[in-house]
Amino acid sequence: MNKNEEAPEVTVLFARQPIYDRQHQLAGCELLFRPCPRTEALTEPFDGDLATRQVLRNAFTHTDIRTVCEQTPAYINFTANALKAEIPFDPGDIVIEILETVEASDEVINAIKDYKSRGYTIALDDYRLKKASHPLLAFADTVKLDYPHYSPEEFAVLVTELRHQHPHLTLLAEKIETQEDFLYCQQTGCDLFQGYYLARPSIVFRERLPDAHFALLQLLAELNRVDATAKELAKTIDDDAFLKRELLSVVNSNYYHCREEVTSSSMAIDALGERSVCNLATMLALSKLDDAPHSLQRLALNRGHLCQGLADYLGEEPISGFTVGLFSILGAFFKSALEDIFDNLPLPAVLKEAILEQRGVMGLVLATTLQLEHGDFDDLDWPALAEYGLTPEKVSQAQQQAVENSAALL
Repeated sequence: MNKNEEAPEVTVLFARQPIYDRQHQLAGCELLFRPCPRTEALTEPFDGDLATRQVLRNAFTHTDIRTVCEQTPAYINFTANALKAEIPFDPGDIVIEILETVEASDEVINAIKDYKSRGYTIALDDYRLKKASHPLLAFADTVKLDYPHYSPEEFAVLVTELRHQHPHLTLLAEKIETQEDFLYCQQTGCDLFQGYYLARPSIVFRERLPDAHFALLQLLAELNRVDATAKELAKTIDDDAFLKRELLSVVNSNYYHCREEVTSSSMAIDALGERSVCNLATMLALSKLDDAPHSLQRLALNRGHLCQGLADYLGEEPISGFTVGLFSILGAFFKSALEDIFDNLPLPAVLKEAILEQRGVMGLVLATTLQLEHGDFDDLDWPALAEYGLTPEKVSQAQQQAVENSAALL
């Protein structure tokens, strides 16, 4: 390339996989990336070195890495070649994840030593050995244990051995998909946990929902009535003292920059619009659930904003993308199957079809959001998205905007 010739603009899709501590507090995010320089490149073989280099150059042109990870460290995969490049982030911003395919050559060890001397944290990714025998353990700060690879007995033995031989290590159990997995890894002595167990609840089987939960579900349904007028929406909010108080508090915060103090739900609707107030009130209503971890509320907010960001490119839809994203995670809030929850709610058919069957355009929006959330880039249905004008550039822009919107409210 000619020195005066600019490098082509690269669209970067990313996934944030949350990492929690023992109290379910967000402790970091693993960032997975897929550069998409051209539509035809979406089917080309994935290049890990290219992904790392391009994300470090292009992923955060609009939003800084600390905002993307909600002020926690970003765990980023590094191949042997990527370790040779200079990192354009401060040591406190990222954790260098050494991929399991990286051999412990002298060159790799020297690179790790250099990064450690400058304050960077080193993690070993996808640890699958049965013993504490990895040649890079002495240089690591964190080990990410591939939990599904072990039997429960093998996992407990390995954790004990790692604790005995390398007491300085932070042990992270990854691919934790259920609450039972989390509790077991917590009991064996792991420090951090990565996976989607918060969004996949242990279903509590009961004859009926508690009265308080049923009342909250009715409130959510009323807030999201597709035929509700602005006056009816304001009355629904005003009839709930908690919801009205919290809504006015948020609307009058610096995030919305209202020119005058908003003193009623009707004023909030006039200032922000029905859909924005409905979305905000729905999220605030869920905060009534005292037993729902704050991290679950973060996940719900992030999902809702990404669904909304994608839906914004589609024009007017009968239901909001935010509602689709938020309602898709209600099972985790109420510890019940979504089908059972929806049976108790007078919700529009298009919303149920989008969430339970991922049908229709809003079903495509939700499926795309979940694939981006999980890093399933190869499963993205680009031909279907293209039919609605959703290009990689627009999807990437929706991701960036969703991060900014969520961060402002967290």
